[in-house]
This record gives sequence, C-alpha cells and structure tokens, in this order.
Amino acid sequence: MPLFDVTLRNLAKPDQARVVQVQAANAAQASAQAKREGWGVALVKARGKVQGSAGEAMRAIPPKELIKLFRGLSSMLRANISTADSLTYYAQGISNPRLKGVLTNIAEKVESGVPIHQAFASETKLDPTVITVIEAGADAAQLHSAFASMAARIKTELAFSSKLRSALTIPCVVIAFQIVLFIWSQLSVVKNVEDTLKSVRQAPDPLSKIIFSFSHVVQATWPIFVTALVGFLLWLWRSASLRQFLLVLLMKKWTLLRKLVMGLRQSAYLGTMEMLYGSGISLARSSALSARVVAGTPMYDELAAASKTYEASGTTFAEALNRHAQVDPQVVHMIGIGEKSASLTDQLRLLREIYEEDTQAYMTDFTQVINFITLALAVFIIGLVFAGAMLPIFLMGPRMMNSGNM
Repeated sequence: MPLFDVTLRNLAKPDQARVVQVQAANAAQASAQAKREGWGVALVKARGKVQGSAGEAMRAIPPKELIKLFRGLSSMLRANISTADSLTYYAQGISNPRLKGVLTNIAEKVESGVPIHQAFASETKLDPTVITVIEAGADAAQLHSAFASMAARIKTELAFSSKLRSALTIPCVVIAFQIVLFIWSQLSVVKNVEDTLKSVRQAPDPLSKIIFSFSHVVQATWPIFVTALVGFLLWLWRSASLRQFLLVLLMKKWTLLRKLVMGLRQSAYLGTMEMLYGSGISLARSSALSARVVAGTPMYDELAAASKTYEASGTTFAEALNRHAQVDPQVVHMIGIGEKSASLTDQLRLLREIYEEDTQAYMTDFTQVINFITLALAVFIIGLVFAGAMLPIFLMGPRMMNSGNM
C-alpha cells in the first residue's frame, strides 16, 4: 500500500507546519487520515509502497483483531448501517495504520459494487472458511449473522489453541531439555564411568554391560536422531499435506480426537447451512455452499457429492447424506425428521447447539489427555537419564571397593 507524506499547517499560526507519514490507498484517503483538529492539509506527496514482508504480513489479520472486527461489523449491520459505512466507521477507530488502510480499501471496493467476500479475499489473508461464510451470509442477506458466527467460532478456536498451548508448552520444554541431558549423559557421564572401570581393571556387572552397550548405540546414532527429529518438525510445520495425513491417521486410532475434529467440522457445516436455509435459500444451494466451509478435508468431497445427488436425483437430503457422507447418525436422523415435518431450520439449529456443547467438552478432555501424555513422556525421559547416568555410578561403588582391597 502506498505511503504518503502529508504536510499539515497550523490554522491559527500559518507559519507552523509539520509532516505526517500516512499509509493509504490514495492521496484523498491519506489527506483524510492525516487531518488533525486545528491543522489543515497543505500538501500530500506519495513516497511509494511499503517494501518487504512486513507490509504483506499485516494483511494477515490477527485472530483477536478479527473477533473484534467481526463483532463490530455485526453490531453495525444489525443497526441497519450499510456494509461499506460499517467498514469505514470501524476503520476510523483503529490505531494501526496498515489495518486501517486495508479496511478502507475493502469499504471502497464494496461501495463500488465488488462482493464483500471478494473484497476481503483480495485485501486480506483470511482462511478460506471465513471467506466462504462471508459469501454465504451475503447470499442469504444475513451478513450480520455470518460475522457474528465467525467471531464466535474464531473465539472458540482461539480458546482451544490457548488451552492446548498451555498444556504443551512446559512439558515440551522439559522434554527437549531432558533429551539434551540424556544425550549428554550418554556421551560424557556413562562413558567416563565405563572408562573408570576399565582403568581399575574391573569388569562391569550384567546390568551395567547393558547400559554401556546402549550408550555405545546412542554415541553412534545421536547426530542422526537429532537431525531426523529437527527435520521432521520442520516438515510438519511447513507441510499442510503431512499435517492432514497425520490427522487422518490419528483420527482412525484415537476416538476422542476423531470426535473433537468431527464435532468442529459438523458444527461449522450445520451452522452455515442453518443460516442459509433459514434465510430462504434452497436446500441444494445451501448444502453446496455449506460444504465449502470444510474444504481441504476429506469431508468436503463427501458433502459436495451428497449435495449433487440431492439436487440431481430427487432423493431426500438425509438419504443423500447417508449415502455419501460419513457424518454422525444423529445428523442424518434429525435432518430426515426436519424434512418430513417441515422443521429443518429448527433441527439444524438444535444439531448446531448440540455439537457446540459437545465440542467444548471434547476440547477440555483432549487438552487434559495431551497434558498427561506429555508429562508422562517427560517422566519417562527423566527415568532414562537416571538409569543411564546415575545407575552405573551406584553400581560402580562395590567394584571400586573391591579394586582397593586387592
């Protein structure tokens, strides 16, 4: 985004002037942003665009800022303020100049007729799910509900991330420290103990022989182990496909994780479909748009196929879901009831509330289990350090005494 030097002149004392740097889409915006009470704009001069990754990084709006933004926009839209004006009013209260410029650009594009989801997509690095929900809300004339639901969803995800981070941070630091301590003990302490026994010509006892043999393996392979561990962690951090593969694999083996992930996905899908279908959009269109909130997961292809089957074959939507999608049986059952009794919106709302409550409980259980696993692993590594470093020293005492008596 361009950077401007705006020269302000004191209205009471024309001989006084000052220059303010403002980032804005154009000179008019820069002039409006730089205005101060008692000062007039004398000159606006462009300096060029912000260089480097910092300018681009600001397009990724932090989650906490997104929650405040979506809540504010939802409140203003409920008060019948236009979308462009809502964005403009919210931008005026932001101190961050880059974010203010991004929202001002979005407001200008919306004012010129660009769909709001396209305006957000072109100016921000938002998750595709967020863009899809914004598009769905605009299609359903329920944009205020879309912003409110996204604020609630991001808040839930942020709370879960915070709980998970709190559960993992200290144990992971302890584990990393213990790994370093274990490797050092095998390379230094155990080796010194073994050398000491050799110097006094004492044969180690059977348990010490096992410990020394294990130490030889560690001494030969620790660089490979450390390199592989660091490489795997970097690969996991940078590769979305690897994370998705591991998630699918763990979901097959771990029931609690599967319930948590499926609860989050089904809650997002059902909540979006409730908003769309409750606003008068056809069930086929609602289901197709709602499937996009889980894009990038195996569930997306299943839900998209169910939507196409429902639209093309004339079967009930519940039957199409049952045929194509691996959703919980209660979802199929209650949607079927809603279709038969013309109460589908109520059934979707009930399902969403059920999954939101269940997901909160699963989050608590999951973080507790993760905390236990990481702490148990830390204790196990501490035991290895003790066995590898201290036990040979204790066992060496009698041998050294025998050596002194000889």
